[in-house]
Amino acid sequence: MEYEGSEPGTAKSTKPAYTPTEVAADPENELASVIAGAQELLQWEETLGGTGFPTPERVAIPTSEGAREGSEDLRARLQVLTEEAAECTRCDLHRGRTKSVFARGNPDTDLVFVGEGPGYNEDQQGLPFVGRAGQLLDRMIAAMGYDREGVYICNVVKCRPPENRTPLPTEAQACAHFLVPQLELVKPKAIVALGRCAAENLEVVPPAGRWRGIWGEWRGIPVMPTYHPAFLLRSPQFKKPVWEDLQAVLRVLNREAPKR
Repeated sequence: MEYEGSEPGTAKSTKPAYTPTEVAADPENELASVIAGAQELLQWEETLGGTGFPTPERVAIPTSEGAREGSEDLRARLQVLTEEAAECTRCDLHRGRTKSVFARGNPDTDLVFVGEGPGYNEDQQGLPFVGRAGQLLDRMIAAMGYDREGVYICNVVKCRPPENRTPLPTEAQACAHFLVPQLELVKPKAIVALGRCAAENLEVVPPAGRWRGIWGEWRGIPVMPTYHPAFLLRSPQFKKPVWEDLQAVLRVLNREAPKR
């Protein structure tokens, strides 16, 4: 099981919202947008009762036309980091690992998801998000119109903390040796931070108060912090706001969720 997001807060974040486009000034256009959004929400509520994510037909949508220039070099450099992480002893987490958990998915993508750290299943398989939380994340990804392997998924730390606890600041700092170059190499157009721990380590939320759904930036890349899938398994009533966050990400990427 992967880690949980924090309970929702109420205080307003000090980080400015990410606004890639201007809001339409024409009242008629704005009204049409509101009506369209309401119709979409009502359709979702009617189909799912507000308890899950849309599950459109699974269609693989390419994230780019052809392989990005330097793709082989990108994968080779990520492989070097993967092998280094497998032998890493920078913090005490290595003492309890079965396998290091570096990433899964396609580095030639415009979208990256960052979680907290591996759970039991991830530690056994060496891949992130393969347990129940991972299954929910896969549904979220499919609802956005991406293939399961069409995005890139990683964690703040690459080794499982004892009892699935939240990574300590010193552990996250040690693993930044891998996370920072990992994200710099992939160069996505947007990042989704899954859970408060991920958002804090990407430095896009204040130490207290509201954080979910507030745009931030990591080295010029827009970051959307939202609840972790493991938290949603225990608190499904928060799936609707998470879906709203993911729709905001799609707008930044100039994409639309598949129609049912």
